[in-house]
Amino acid sequence: MKNWLYNNINLRKEQMAKKTKKYSTILADPPWDVQQRGRYGAVNHYKLMSLERIKAMPVADLCEENAHCWLWCTAATLEHGYEILREWGFTPRSIFIWIKPRLGLGVYLRNCAEFIILGTKGKAPIQFNAQPNWLFAPLQGHSHKPEEVHKIIERCSPGPNRLELFARRRQSGWDVWGNEIDSDIDLPGYPVPNAPATRNQKLKLERAA
Repeated sequence: MKNWLYNNINLRKEQMAKKTKKYSTILADPPWDVQQRGRYGAVNHYKLMSLERIKAMPVADLCEENAHCWLWCTAATLEHGYEILREWGFTPRSIFIWIKPRLGLGVYLRNCAEFIILGTKGKAPIQFNAQPNWLFAPLQGHSHKPEEVHKIIERCSPGPNRLELFARRRQSGWDVWGNEIDSDIDLPGYPVPNAPATRNQKLKLERAA
């Protein structure tokens, strides 16, 4: 009983802290529903999200007045990425390119890169002015982005509060949210399997039992 009370109190404290926490840097890797339903598309690996659902995410509510947002895009979603960043309250500033050492798919040109659009909000200048806008890094699992990107963002963008949306692996110093990870925050209207609200509900059910 004492252990249950201790865990429940700590969980409530954690939830209260997360409700008021704002982030100065956000990294997002949405499961784009754009040219991803074919034989080799991402639909074979995870559930996709429509442009309307991505655009409607309450990212602006998660941010400090002065903040950066880094948004992963493919060649097919670059135009949508600019639109979504603006909808989230950010001004697109620059593009970072992940160059892959493998010939990819493509109807016109073969895609060998993915992109991150950097957007800023308020007064949030870049922290490091000598960062190139490209990274040559190997491929890993499907949609597995290079871990080096987090270090680049930490060098360039304000901290200490950083959040990764649609995260799959936890990085030191970052809060996370997503379907495939123990999330640190709840995102209204976007439930995920293991968010604070879900864990709290499980505790209530255990108590009732």
